[in-house]
Amino acid sequence: MSLEFEQFDAQFGARIQGLDKNRAIDSQLVQDLARGLSEHGVLLMRGEEISPKRLVELGNAFGELEILPEPDKRHPEHPEIFDLTNVRKDGNVVDFEEPQAVFLRGTERWHTDSSFREIPCLCTMLYAVEVPDAGGETQFANMYAALEQLPPDLRSAVEGKRLIHSYVFSRANNPGRMDPMSLEDQAQYPPVSHPWVRTHGDGRQSLYMGGHASHVEGMDLKEGRELIEQVLDAATKPDFIYEHQWMDNDLVIWDNRSTLHRLRPYDIASRRRVMRRITVAGNEAVI
Repeated sequence: MSLEFEQFDAQFGARIQGLDKNRAIDSQLVQDLARGLSEHGVLLMRGEEISPKRLVELGNAFGELEILPEPDKRHPEHPEIFDLTNVRKDGNVVDFEEPQAVFLRGTERWHTDSSFREIPCLCTMLYAVEVPDAGGETQFANMYAALEQLPPDLRSAVEGKRLIHSYVFSRANNPGRMDPMSLEDQAQYPPVSHPWVRTHGDGRQSLYMGGHASHVEGMDLKEGRELIEQVLDAATKPDFIYEHQWMDNDLVIWDNRSTLHRLRPYDIASRRRVMRRITVAGNEAVI
């Protein structure tokens, strides 16, 4: 049976109909989810408890899974799962300035996952194990609509430009102090160049930017940073945003090729938030 998608009231995003934790993961399911991602950008499955094993199986059906930086945040049994949580291994909530909390606070900036790779990821799946009763929402911004409605002067400014994306840059510019990366780790993630306007397989175009973008290739550093901030402000207006209010056992899947996202603040030093993330590797260069 094919999946159906109930569109949200927001400009984009949809709830998946016809998918539960017991459904077989087959080619039809993957085709339907891929279609839903292409059409809606963000997909929600609500109220189904999903084991780590099942989450990995669902991701693997799409393709190879990324193993992300920050080894201490990988799931102990499934390294493909990135544990995004403010709860320590001893079961207590972290302090505000602990590296674990600082890393999470860094995700409060608009970004797209893995844009620091030569071949960026396809999509991310984020599963909510436990969420706070206030704050901690995730906002998504539609980069198709943002480009389409970009003011003419900014549209002209980004056309033909390329952004340099760097994991070392985004980590160093985290709002709090993180443990420094070793030179060996830094060497694994050299800066990469991607076009600011991304052309997708169906011919549509979107902005491609975010928190990993350090500067505009071939442009004065200060002027380039100012332009990045101008475009980001224009691209993340309320009309382009869907804000997800999490519930326990929510699974949200989003297309990193055409969206930005960010965590909304919450009381990170007292309210528990336990999320499991997997990232499906991309299979095409950004053009």
